[in-house]
Amino acid sequence: MLMTYEDFMDRVETLGFMALSPFLPGLPSLVSETPENLWHTGFDTDPWRWKDRAAEEKRLAYGCILGGHKGFVSQRMYPIFYAAFHPSLAMPERWENGTVNQRTWQVWQLFEENGMLNISQVRQSLGVSRKQGASAVDNTIQQLQKEFYITMDGNDRKISAQGEFYGWPVNRYRRVMEWAPAGWLDRSKDWSMAEARELILDEGMVMSDGVTRQDLAKKLF
Repeated sequence: MLMTYEDFMDRVETLGFMALSPFLPGLPSLVSETPENLWHTGFDTDPWRWKDRAAEEKRLAYGCILGGHKGFVSQRMYPIFYAAFHPSLAMPERWENGTVNQRTWQVWQLFEENGMLNISQVRQSLGVSRKQGASAVDNTIQQLQKEFYITMDGNDRKISAQGEFYGWPVNRYRRVMEWAPAGWLDRSKDWSMAEARELILDEGMVMSDGVTRQDLAKKLF
């Protein structure tokens, strides 16, 4: 079992990638490999904090980056995941071709203009709320993570009009090109999308127990 942050780091770096919670039985996940009594304890031994710390320290990528599922990717595997999921056409070309919807274009433009935003700032900029429009924005944020346009950068506390912190921390995102440490994307053009996906499946089959290549491919791609 993983008991410390460094245990967790070593484990993901060895595997190459890991899910946050089980989305496929037999595939390693942080939830399945840590004691339940460590979670939400509020201390440095709390796995719930490790995910944000890893992204903030840029030691692991974290977000909806395992085919849209939440998980972690190591430096070794990051260029392969980027090659496997990032569209070949630039976002402006995709917009002109009509292959992305208006909401996706709007959210992407916000990140182009601001670089880094938390989910509350995105919703506020687009004039949506939890009751009206937030779901579509959240789905777009997830898709942009899946396609390696943006990634988790940690979290922020919300600030009231009076300048006071309130509520639970909210996820903060940054464009991948700004978040990725030097060298992490250097080899991303070494593989075609198809080649990169096969390499990910190879790694997944080595680390998993009782998972078929077909089932893993369905979940990821």
